[in-house]
Amino acid sequence: MGPFTHAPAEFPYRRRLRGARLVVRALTAGLAFAAVAAPLAASAPTAQAAAPASQEIVITTPVRATPRADKPLAGGTTGFLHQQEGLDGYTWTDYASGASKQVPGLRTLPSGTFVRPVGAGGDLLVLYPSPALGEGAYTVLDPHTGALREMPVPAGYVVRGTVAGKVMALRTGLDAGGLLLGIDPGSTQSSAFTGLPTDSMLLSLAVQPHAADDRGALISYKQAGQYRFGLLDPATAAVTPIPAMTSSRADLRVMLTADRVLWWAPGVPTLHWMPRADVSAQVRDLALPSDSNPVAAIGDTFLVVRAAVSDTTLGPRVTALPLDGGEPSTVLDHIASVSTLALFAADDSTVFVGGSGVGDWAAHRVTAGSDGALSVKAVLPLPSVGTDVRGLNLYRGTLNRVDEILGKLSLYQQDVGIAAVPIAGTAKPLSAGMPASTVRCAAGEDCVRVVEGNSYGHAFLSEADGKTYLETRVDSYTSHTQTQLPGSGGQVLDASRDYVVVDGASPKTQYLVVPGTGKVIRSRPVQAAALWYSTLWSTSTSAPGTLTAETLTLSASSPGKPIRTVTTGAACVPTELQASARWLYWSCGDGEQAGVYDLTNNRGFAVPSGQAMLGDGYVVRHDRTAGELKLTDFHTGAPAAERTVGDLPGSGLPDDRRITWTVDKYSGHIAYVDDENRVHVLADGVPDSAPVIALADVSDVAEPRVSWYWSAYFYLSRPLDSWELTISHKITGRKVATLTGMAERGGNALTTFWNGREPNTVVPESGAYTWRLTAKYSGGTVPAQLGSGVLRVDCGRVPTHVYDCDARPDLLAVRSDGKLYSYEGQSNRTLRNAGFTAIWPTSSLLVPIGDLNGDLQADLLVRDSKGALRAYWGFGQVYFAKSTNKSTLIGTGWERYNVLTSPGDLTGDGRPDLVARDKSGVLWMYAADGKGKFKGRVKIASGQGGYTMMVGVGDINGDGQGDMLGRDKSGYLWRWYGNGKGTFGGRVRLAAGWNSYNAVIGIGDLTQDGKADLLSRDTKGNLYRWTGTGKGTFISRVKLATGWNVYKSLV
Repeated sequence: MGPFTHAPAEFPYRRRLRGARLVVRALTAGLAFAAVAAPLAASAPTAQAAAPASQEIVITTPVRATPRADKPLAGGTTGFLHQQEGLDGYTWTDYASGASKQVPGLRTLPSGTFVRPVGAGGDLLVLYPSPALGEGAYTVLDPHTGALREMPVPAGYVVRGTVAGKVMALRTGLDAGGLLLGIDPGSTQSSAFTGLPTDSMLLSLAVQPHAADDRGALISYKQAGQYRFGLLDPATAAVTPIPAMTSSRADLRVMLTADRVLWWAPGVPTLHWMPRADVSAQVRDLALPSDSNPVAAIGDTFLVVRAAVSDTTLGPRVTALPLDGGEPSTVLDHIASVSTLALFAADDSTVFVGGSGVGDWAAHRVTAGSDGALSVKAVLPLPSVGTDVRGLNLYRGTLNRVDEILGKLSLYQQDVGIAAVPIAGTAKPLSAGMPASTVRCAAGEDCVRVVEGNSYGHAFLSEADGKTYLETRVDSYTSHTQTQLPGSGGQVLDASRDYVVVDGASPKTQYLVVPGTGKVIRSRPVQAAALWYSTLWSTSTSAPGTLTAETLTLSASSPGKPIRTVTTGAACVPTELQASARWLYWSCGDGEQAGVYDLTNNRGFAVPSGQAMLGDGYVVRHDRTAGELKLTDFHTGAPAAERTVGDLPGSGLPDDRRITWTVDKYSGHIAYVDDENRVHVLADGVPDSAPVIALADVSDVAEPRVSWYWSAYFYLSRPLDSWELTISHKITGRKVATLTGMAERGGNALTTFWNGREPNTVVPESGAYTWRLTAKYSGGTVPAQLGSGVLRVDCGRVPTHVYDCDARPDLLAVRSDGKLYSYEGQSNRTLRNAGFTAIWPTSSLLVPIGDLNGDLQADLLVRDSKGALRAYWGFGQVYFAKSTNKSTLIGTGWERYNVLTSPGDLTGDGRPDLVARDKSGVLWMYAADGKGKFKGRVKIASGQGGYTMMVGVGDINGDGQGDMLGRDKSGYLWRWYGNGKGTFGGRVRLAAGWNSYNAVIGIGDLTQDGKADLLSRDTKGNLYRWTGTGKGTFISRVKLATGWNVYKSLV
């Protein structure tokens, strides 16, 4: 498995990795500089010309894809009553002029209330049950004046419809009966139905839509198991049965026109009709399309709803079927769902809501002319539902817009790019939406201010049940948060990854909130404050012009120790602060002094006063008098002349930042809303700053043996085009991993993991490594250095003479009584006595071998008194005991050798090999087989019996091959370089006088400089360290300890 690149998910409040620590040298203006006071520089120069228009895009806010909703309730003689989306209450619209007005006093109707036109040439409407009195009364409404008249319903009767200026009340069941009731004030008129068969039973659905007019009504009843209809004469209350209208089905549907009676059975594609003047006449039939749903009969035409030919999302179409035969024709391409149900109208007409599309959607009145032909008129156009922009911000190349459509708030996100010139990407709404309880930006205003920067999304306030909450919204996949504040009202002041600052209104208290935990961690008096990741900038009320920074923690309930203090040079106390990685903007209020402090160069300068927003190396202010947005560029460290970047008249709001205009301090765009709700996104024309690491969480260990990954989370000051992180050995500089990634906006962490292995899955050597992060940004081709740090590879490939996992050489010391003491390498280039760890038989010979079985742990060879050689497997500690460590028998007969030593890898296969000298002076090489044993021996030299000591010392010249030292009887020290072919090159004399030493150990890199060192013990028991040069020689003998003559052998 090769190295990993980046992780797919971000967990802001994850558990820190084992042993994790922050080891970052970020190439940025950190906050650890000494406090510096700098005087205020001279005021900014006068204005320059605006940026070119080509650097601007204009985004038109969307029109809702679905048409404006309108629900007709009843049609009168001169107009109709309806409810329109976006309007409160009920509206009356005149057919002739299209003039509309709200019905006075009519705000809501109880669910289940039906509305019926009274007719008789007027516009009065009947509401039943009475909204005020219930089923015991009906209400007569004058839609022009809003006047209401309550009329009683006789006991046992239920209002079922209207006819010719009267109300029909029916008593259903076996004791059937009907009454025609008057509607005039104080009327006691009550005419009982006559003509119904004595054994008939009226039905609850006695009067249907389009089945009553000023001349009569169709009444349904049941007799002798059959469902029948009769024609009611409103003048006499007499019901004349219609024999032809008899069916076994209870769901027969009927309608009346001026001269016809029509009926059909749902699901049967046939319409029946007869002349109204002669109900005994022959019945005529008309075939209906199989997909039709009848909705009205007007004049000589039957209207049905059918599936739309195209764009079915807008609803079905209305088709006209001539009753006397002829080709069907389309009346409307689409109608709203409310119009698929027949409307109760006072005359031979109806109203449909529909059109060909959103652009011509309207309420259409359909009537019949004197010749019976249809006439369709759009009496009330229904304009498309547009968007009002109530707030906006820019965050890392994303335009975030608070839109309001008919009182409903939503948050839209749109990519505008991070390049020099903005782009117009696709706008997408956040599915979570925004609550109706969202706090508006000012009293009596519709605007909403949301503040960007927190990892849980845009921060805003909401109110419910007298409580104020801080809420967040980020995307469709992340849960939003809600935190109750101790006080009420207020505004969000600033936000960073983990924190949000809120200025409460009652009481006037400033709250520091952690949305991720849902806690208010600190309360203090309202004051100027700004966040930059975990840094909180505050003003000093006791020392005007003094600004301090502290590092926050998730439980920072009390102020921390200031990590930086700066002075503005002004005598006023700032009322506002804004911060970024390099810049700190301050203002003492409108018309008062304002300035910017350069945190890198430790100097301040003035900028024009006014409501402003900090950008990337500039500040933009809204000159409400001139109606312009003006930019002051100071990316060089000094302010340039202010220039106009856009025309924006004053909004009348006390503060219109993040409402009508905004700035992206992370990516460098400016946006504002014009008077047509179009959003203009402008290039700032200022060179982008190099990205810096604003916050990092970097672990310090990788353990490839147990798949313990090294991880890094970097939070960056600006978006990147691409990035690269390299990991190299700290001492040698050899690169072992390269992790890469493409564009990162930086809202979440740049996250990367390393599995502790090289690309070819080889495990690197244990030890210290350096990571270095570079990135390309803003279309550049030269990578910027972002930061670097140190990590360790633990339990990697075992370096020379290392028994544990920390890459520092260790030593085993055996006394004459067989007791073994462990010594661990230290960072100060010495050895620490870890104590007595085991006992070995005094006749045992211990030989360090390195990692013989390939498990990334150093092992130990032990030959017993009988000549048996065993391998004892290490487990990552400076500990080897016969009774504890697992072992494998290598072989017997090893008593023939008087030297056993491992120079390291002699064959170039990466495995530790063994050299043995027999009593005849012949030198043999045993190559490791990769399975925990050795291959057959190979003779590599003879005549080597004259050396009193032969010691494998690892790679002492940096060529990757194991080397060996030998001392002859004269005390000369000799060196042999391994040649990678299983043998050695010619000997080279290194030194004389080494007879004074009775132990020499190739200790490996004890000095941690990448070069193998040497230990020696003299006959007096002094232990010395010899520093390797990496060129096969040793210098600088240093005494490490005395009294080491208590040990029989050093391993």
